[in-house]
Amino acid sequence: MMKRIEPNPNAQPQTHANAILSGDDLFIAGQVGIDRKTGATVDGIASQAKVALENIEAIVTTAGGGIGDVAKLTIFVADMEAFAAHAAELQGAIFSTFPDGYLPAISLIGVTALLSPEYLIEIEGHAKIDGGS
Repeated sequence: MMKRIEPNPNAQPQTHANAILSGDDLFIAGQVGIDRKTGATVDGIASQAKVALENIEAIVTTAGGGIGDVAKLTIFVADMEAFAAHAAELQGAIFSTFPDGYLPAISLIGVTALLSPEYLIEIEGHAKIDGGS
């Protein structure tokens, strides 16, 4: 059985699920730099990455896991020059999200555009949640 996972049911997307839990597999839809509290898109690629990772952590926690359960991230970048210019900040955002030096498998894909021009980065993931339903 599959279960929709929404960390904030009052602000869930209308067009898709933030995540689907199928057994112990959690499939996390692409997260962008939208602050869940304000609904505003934050400025800058590093800040957007940090918020996207915070959103992923909230989703995994809602599903009953922790950030260390994330096995794979796919990062889509609309502006590779901005990515290169802020690589150290982006790396810091990723390293500070995951505990004890653990890092999931990560793919980085340059794209020509994301859904909105204000989105500079989008991150999707896959996690394994013990005891998933």
